[in-house]
Amino acid sequence: MADPRFFNRLGPLTLTEIAALSGAAISDSGAGDATIDMLAPLASAEPGVLAYADNPAAIRGLPDDKRLDGVFVLAPEPLIPDLEGRGAIVLTHTHPRGGFARAAAALFVVRPMPVGEAVSATAKLGADVRMSPGVVIGEDAVIGDGVALGPGAVIGAGCHIGAGSRIGAHAVIQCSDIGQDCNIFAGAVIGEAGFGVAVSDQGLADVPHLGSVEIGDRVTIGANSCIDRGVFGPTRIGEGTKIDNLCHIGHNCQVGKNVVMAAYAGVSGSCTIGDGVMFGGRVGTHDHIEIGAGARVGGNSAVGRNIPPGQTWLGSPAQPIEAEMKQIAALRRLYRTTKKKKD
Repeated sequence: MADPRFFNRLGPLTLTEIAALSGAAISDSGAGDATIDMLAPLASAEPGVLAYADNPAAIRGLPDDKRLDGVFVLAPEPLIPDLEGRGAIVLTHTHPRGGFARAAAALFVVRPMPVGEAVSATAKLGADVRMSPGVVIGEDAVIGDGVALGPGAVIGAGCHIGAGSRIGAHAVIQCSDIGQDCNIFAGAVIGEAGFGVAVSDQGLADVPHLGSVEIGDRVTIGANSCIDRGVFGPTRIGEGTKIDNLCHIGHNCQVGKNVVMAAYAGVSGSCTIGDGVMFGGRVGTHDHIEIGAGARVGGNSAVGRNIPPGQTWLGSPAQPIEAEMKQIAALRRLYRTTKKKKD
């Protein structure tokens, strides 16, 4: 559910209104007057919640005993029997993710920045907060003791900045809880929506991100780096982690403690990075990858599968460093042999 510190609720909407917004057809005509003001992934949906399922894998991933009684689900026609068999009320849609995105945008919106005042009267500022010119602080934000806010820094509604943290010039923070003694360098953007685009009958739709970002104590986020808030639930950065300039952490990633990422690292959505992992520069990952604690990934590597704890991987696609080195050596031998023959 969208955290009310960060999002305003626009609903509720009736099922008939959601069907009209999304272009869906209601399988149970008698349910049109039911009201909805909550959204959730299918796996955690409860009665009265709107969810979606866009392929059979979404249902196969549910426990066999998972009931969906009273859950409203946007889904294509082939999935109706399975969903109704679990008790769901189905809104039939050829592009359910797109329909869900349009419904979500009509139910929740990010709380706006203050109008007419740079620092909201409802913001709570601790002792010895240092604010440079141009700082903007939204409603109900909490700024801890001794925080330093650089020129033009923007803190969104409901955000919490822990004591002793330093926010650089023109950094933008929204939908986020920042720990104590963190360094957020100039131009970093934390808590913006991630990249989620859904196909719909009305064209492409941005998928609303109704989650947040949670950053532990003593974390460094480099200049012009971006950390996206979750679609549902938080994107997390563990305490003591150090992220270089120009890095990107996608929505719903779970980054452990004392992780190190060099410049240009890019982590796609829903990845899990264990404690003590080290990334060289320009490392990139596919989404939903798990990298075990203590693993190391060499610079310029492209990670396309899970990495076990403690291993060192390298290459594009990345593989254990021993295998990568053998392949490089074999290519060099082949080149030398071929060159001799030509000569």
